[in-house]
Amino acid sequence: MTEPDGARYAERLFPAPVDHGVARPDRAVSTVRSGTDTAAGGEYRNELWYQGSGRVGEKAVESIVVYPPTRGVRSQGDPFEPVKIGILIDMDLGQLLADLVDPVILAIEDALNEGAYDRPVEIVTVDARGLPRENYLKVRKGYRKLVDEGCVVVIGPFISDNSVNLRETINSTGVPCLGWTGTTLFHGEYCFTVANGDIPVEGAMAAHWCFQNDLEKVGFFWEQGSSGDLYAGHFRAAARQYDLDVVKEVRLTPNPRDFQKHLATMREQGAQAIVYMGYGYSTFHFAEAFQALDWDPPRFMGTAFMFYSNSNEWAAGLEGWHGVDQLGEDGANPNYEAMLERFEARFGRVSRNVVVALSYDTARAAVHGIANARIATPEEVKTGLEQIKWMPCTNGGPGCHLTFAEYDHRGYKGDFLTIRELRGGELHFRGYHRPAWPSNTRSPLLKREDG
Repeated sequence: MTEPDGARYAERLFPAPVDHGVARPDRAVSTVRSGTDTAAGGEYRNELWYQGSGRVGEKAVESIVVYPPTRGVRSQGDPFEPVKIGILIDMDLGQLLADLVDPVILAIEDALNEGAYDRPVEIVTVDARGLPRENYLKVRKGYRKLVDEGCVVVIGPFISDNSVNLRETINSTGVPCLGWTGTTLFHGEYCFTVANGDIPVEGAMAAHWCFQNDLEKVGFFWEQGSSGDLYAGHFRAAARQYDLDVVKEVRLTPNPRDFQKHLATMREQGAQAIVYMGYGYSTFHFAEAFQALDWDPPRFMGTAFMFYSNSNEWAAGLEGWHGVDQLGEDGANPNYEAMLERFEARFGRVSRNVVVALSYDTARAAVHGIANARIATPEEVKTGLEQIKWMPCTNGGPGCHLTFAEYDHRGYKGDFLTIRELRGGELHFRGYHRPAWPSNTRSPLLKREDG
């Protein structure tokens, strides 16, 4: 503004921090009951225990503030502005959005209740879906929006194509990112993963599973995309190691055709098993083709298997498959079981799927990275993430933990990859991925219990 004497006085360029007035002395509290609009209508549902409990089309709350317990301490009166954590929604999550956002709230509340951090934390969510179905630029703009909002760390993207697409954007903006991708192509000073799988390892897991089950002739499908060649190359290498015979190999395009024809050829050529590595959109085509051929061969897929959480339709399409999962043996991980008890008490629903565990572990990493930082800037939070060592995890087996370092931004360590089978509408645990040399297979200690 201009005064009569001609002087101009600076106004606040940005609004002052606001206290929402919800803080409590005894526990951390959030400005919302839940992180999506599903809570308002009480429409939570999951017909099968391993599925998402939200609904298709639900929307995330754009801004959620979590306040630490005051413990009777009075401030000088000026409210602190929350430190911001971003969530980048880059894919269609079906009925899983609530099971992604609510564990973030819980993880931050838990950390604040434990005294890990003593300032408010804001969760800022952007829905910017990109590859493989939508345009690459959407997810880049979404990430930059979170950067412009002042987020010091971002959770997401969640799929490999967008992780590779965003790699340079993330490293150039200097805001650390905790992605869920399993691709080794997502790397750099600011790229971290709490990975939903491990793409090169998944290919090897498939070959090892065939070998363990005496399935020597294999039909192999892999999918065009940012990680297709990683899947394919590592499966082929492991197949050679285990002396598997790949009778036919098919590269799938984004809109694949001739499933029944390819599968019929594989059966005629003596395939004893089918291996599929891809996004998962093809599972419905597989289901229709297997039914038409009246063929139910042993079959294995990568982390696309975990789409069973998205909907009943996805689960139906995955019937009969073994696949890479991350839920540990039922009841074996005390960190997971205890978290689910708190989750049910906090949100009033039971939801036992891998997204709940992944989201909780990722948010724990984010808030502890902030707590470890000297000051709440992206550069210092990056260093704070690198200080995380042996963080307990809810995903995987009881020994699964999260560790970062200056030279290692791939977080999960230990038994974080498992094998499950969806059979008869039930999800069965079939073991952890603990590979052995072919020379060791005579040992009775290495025989599979489930056959």
